[in-house]
Amino acid sequence: METRQHVYAHAYDSPIGRLSLAVDKSGRVLSIGLGGMSVWGPEYDVEENKYACGELEYQLDRYFRGELREFSLRLRLDGTAFQHAVWSRLQKIEYGTTVTYGEIARKIGRRGAARAVGNAVACNPIPLLVPCHRVVPASGKLGNYALRTFGDGRGTDCKRRLLALEGALPPRMFTFSRISA
Repeated sequence: METRQHVYAHAYDSPIGRLSLAVDKSGRVLSIGLGGMSVWGPEYDVEENKYACGELEYQLDRYFRGELREFSLRLRLDGTAFQHAVWSRLQKIEYGTTVTYGEIARKIGRRGAARAVGNAVACNPIPLLVPCHRVVPASGKLGNYALRTFGDGRGTDCKRRLLALEGALPPRMFTFSRISA
């Protein structure tokens, strides 16, 4: 008989819209679903538990208020060796800076694998904590963000807001108000 994994989940209303937070029994962050999307299949036993996700929510609150630049949470990232290499490199991108997909590819020793890096970035289960919003195309544009979640283009606006919050972009003529889900 297959053992189901227990997951504690909580919906969190953030300035960029509703986020679906999830941690495991030991408190490691499993995912942050943008747009309130939950990614749990039938092999998971999901329990709504605000308190289990409390430290994650607290640190996200501080991040969105501009008080926290580096998260101190334990993460559980499930993926391929290549994805792990990319996600590990993403965690080294400093607050308020951006890098290109090509730069990430070079840093992990896979020169010419910018497109594969983009695919690994798109599979990141813990955005914000593994800061994929800090990766931009070499063209100098913002590129897509959370395309699988926000198929309607809201992801680019979300990315713009996150980078503006961190000071990586000049402030725009908008306030950091909530993005509707």
